[in-house]
Amino acid sequence: MPREQVQDFVYINHRTEVAIVGTITEASGEDLIAIGRYYLDKTTNMAEVAFVVRDNWQTKGIGSFLLACLMGIAKRHGIRGFTAEVLRENQPMQAVLNRAPCKVSTQLNDGVYSYRMDFV
Repeated sequence: MPREQVQDFVYINHRTEVAIVGTITEASGEDLIAIGRYYLDKTTNMAEVAFVVRDNWQTKGIGSFLLACLMGIAKRHGIRGFTAEVLRENQPMQAVLNRAPCKVSTQLNDGVYSYRMDFV
């Protein structure tokens, strides 16, 4: 494997890519129940955010908690805001993003909401 490709796997730039996970302790070990990530677009200084929460753990505030954590990390790194793409049917995700403590704007195209969340 070429050295550059190996570096892509092992070097993590915590400004441009961030992932956090939610786990619970089970008898067999840790069980993953949620993942939140963002990826920075260096040309706009905006990051695309996405997260998923296991079905049986939804509606417990985990998505909002993940978003708040990711926003805090992004703000500390000087990132201007988040973008996200959400299907029209995904009303729980829309609710989480619409409650974000920042300026939120949306645009609907072909059944997909494009979100822009400006931190300032």
